[in-house]
Amino acid sequence: MNIRIRHLLALRPQVRDQALLDYLQLITLAPQPGQVGTQELRERWGCSQSMVSRRLAAVAAAGLVDVTRGHGAYQVHAVSELEEAA
Repeated sequence: MNIRIRHLLALRPQVRDQALLDYLQLITLAPQPGQVGTQELRERWGCSQSMVSRRLAAVAAAGLVDVTRGHGAYQVHAVSELEEAA
């Protein structure tokens, strides 16, 4: 996935930096639809399962990903490529 930095920066007035960083890390783990383990996110982000849930909810609320929680993992259905944010 190739994301233009100017598109990402254009979101900063509306989306918290933490959500943008989480989005970038999530798309490196799941650039295409698939699963990302809750434990892997906990380890990468250094936080609890409930915080992983809140952080992914913030990324989803920003419209950057379509994700649902499953047993021990999150199913990433789609990720935005930010082309419309230009």
